[in-house]
Amino acid sequence: MQKLTVILLTLLLSLSFSVQSRDFEADEVELRETPQQMYDVLSQSISFPIIFQNREQFERVAKEQGYSTADFEHILYLLARLNMEHNVKTNGGIKDAKNIIELLTKAAQSPYEQAAVAMLYGRYLGRAEQKYQEAIGQYNQALTRINDSYDVNTLILKHNIYEHLGALHLLIRQEVPALMHFHTYRDIAYKLRNDYLIAAAEARLGFYYHFNQQLTKSLQHYSEAVRISNSANYPLMKTHLQLQLSKVYRDLEQWDEALKNAHEAAAGFKKMGNDTYLSSCMTVIAIVYGKQGDWNKAIDYYLNAQQLDAKRGNYIAQGLNFHNLGQAYSNINDNVNALKYLLLANQIFKEKQSYHYLVYNELLIGEIAQSNQDWPLMMNHAKAALTLAVDIKLIDEQKSALTLIAFAAQKLGELTQTIDAQNRIIELGKTVDEADKDTPAPASALAEQQLKLELNMLQGKLTLAEKESSNINMLLLISSIVIGILLVVIGFTLHHRRKITAKNTALTQLTLQDPFTHHLGYTALLAHLSHHQEPTAALGLIAFPTLLTTDLDYGQYFSNTVTVQFTKLLAEALDTPVYVIRQGVFAIRFKQAIEPMQVIEQIRHTLDQQQIKQPLRLGFAHLPFLAKSEIKMAAKLKFEAVQMALACACSLEGDNDYYVAFRALDFVPLSLFANPLFLHLEKGIERGLIRLETNGTKEDIRWPCWENNQNRQLLENI
Repeated sequence: MQKLTVILLTLLLSLSFSVQSRDFEADEVELRETPQQMYDVLSQSISFPIIFQNREQFERVAKEQGYSTADFEHILYLLARLNMEHNVKTNGGIKDAKNIIELLTKAAQSPYEQAAVAMLYGRYLGRAEQKYQEAIGQYNQALTRINDSYDVNTLILKHNIYEHLGALHLLIRQEVPALMHFHTYRDIAYKLRNDYLIAAAEARLGFYYHFNQQLTKSLQHYSEAVRISNSANYPLMKTHLQLQLSKVYRDLEQWDEALKNAHEAAAGFKKMGNDTYLSSCMTVIAIVYGKQGDWNKAIDYYLNAQQLDAKRGNYIAQGLNFHNLGQAYSNINDNVNALKYLLLANQIFKEKQSYHYLVYNELLIGEIAQSNQDWPLMMNHAKAALTLAVDIKLIDEQKSALTLIAFAAQKLGELTQTIDAQNRIIELGKTVDEADKDTPAPASALAEQQLKLELNMLQGKLTLAEKESSNINMLLLISSIVIGILLVVIGFTLHHRRKITAKNTALTQLTLQDPFTHHLGYTALLAHLSHHQEPTAALGLIAFPTLLTTDLDYGQYFSNTVTVQFTKLLAEALDTPVYVIRQGVFAIRFKQAIEPMQVIEQIRHTLDQQQIKQPLRLGFAHLPFLAKSEIKMAAKLKFEAVQMALACACSLEGDNDYYVAFRALDFVPLSLFANPLFLHLEKGIERGLIRLETNGTKEDIRWPCWENNQNRQLLENI
């Protein structure tokens, strides 16, 4: 049992270690690959300003912000680094980085925390103040504090420190310690077993050897970086590698390859919105054109780079572009513009104390002054270049400066100074370089590395193509499944819709029928009256007085049977559809003009054949009522008007067949046909606007009376 407990504890510890490892490594990879997104997320996860004076207050602030002390400290550490990145748009930049470093200094207790603060301060000195020696001191101090620690976060901190130390030593031309630090940086990356960090370390060594013009070794390390980075999709790293390769091909004078990689890198950085490195691409392209002697194109690309750097506020990069523009203008013998840009570069390098850049700028000004035969200007800048070259121990640059001084002194007639400069050149010629340069690699070795690099790049493209193909196949499969499901759903929906449509059609037809006899009824009549494609020429309502109460007298069955029989007889007599309004009342719609007496005669003829003696009453109207009106009359009002005519016909007593028809005069207003219709029609008849026709006696017709109506109280509510 005890052994089992130990095993479980060991597994838990190893699991927690791996989780921690993944967290720190993931942060490091994210900071390098997507720094802007990381900054945006982290800066919003913390509320500023943050104020504390000691560790106890720091822990309280961390708790208030909702973080553990370690997590809060790590976020601040990452934010400090991100604020010092060239390609990250931040709120306060270097100023915010300095404030965070000061806060972390107050909170730091453990050796790791103190080392992290020293590392950040070293980065600040190098990045903001160009105090490279002091920065190196801070990095070394950080290493001293964590020298004996090997946990994951410490390894990643060491990994960053050695990378920065290598870059700093290379910047001040101390190539041996730079190479040593870069190798240690790569060794730690391999210990961490992180492909991204290993590829970045290999790329750093490629950069180092390219800086020293050992192009074969440079291609070897870049090739390895490309091979390793093929295992994952890291757009920023791959674009960086293309930029670095364009520089190597430029120095190999393989112009097509250099331009191809530079343009592809520029497209990648433009897509990512990374103006800092897009400017570097423009500079590489400009240098390639300059090497080919096309200085006008070179100047165009230098100016593009200058605009990008000005937009980003990258002051040092602007100085370098001014230097490049000065060199380009000097090559087309435009010394006026050349001096203008070089003096601008001088001002920036002096303000930023960038003496390693300044020495080359001073030398170039001296050379242009020589072309202009301005010997005092040449002497002043050559001496300035010599002083800088001596201070930072640049042998070749000292020789160049002394050569310019000797030439200027000779032209100025200062023989003593000329001889002194020549003697110093001779002494420098005897100086042995500290760094042993590798012998140039044979052409076969260079070709081999180029082939390996090309193979790795093709392998990377193949891997990417395979992943894209796999993704496309997966997408096609998912799309096929989705389309299949959609087709089933659509099929089911269409089937369901057809059923609903059929049901709705059946219900619609049912609504058109009389509920008792299932013949066309009142609703069907209104629908057909409204149908403009089949205009109605005349409308009639027929009532058989003896059949009006058959349902109450003899029951519904008898009433329905009689109604069906009369419907058939009327349809046979008039050869037109018959609508059942209720028992004993039928509507007939005529599509052609017909007179009411003709209707009665045809019906009576058919009834006589069947020996049916029931008298009938007909309400009739020619349509439209208002022939000249542009406003259409509602179907319900048409029906009700004819219904009033039938009411008049029913008021005539006797066994004869009677009809009553309405005919409106041409100038009758439409307002006459409005509810309550029986009142308006009565007034229209009295005023002579509506003419009443009948085969009976008009004086015997009884119109519904408003004054004596028993339902007046109800009618008043209408």
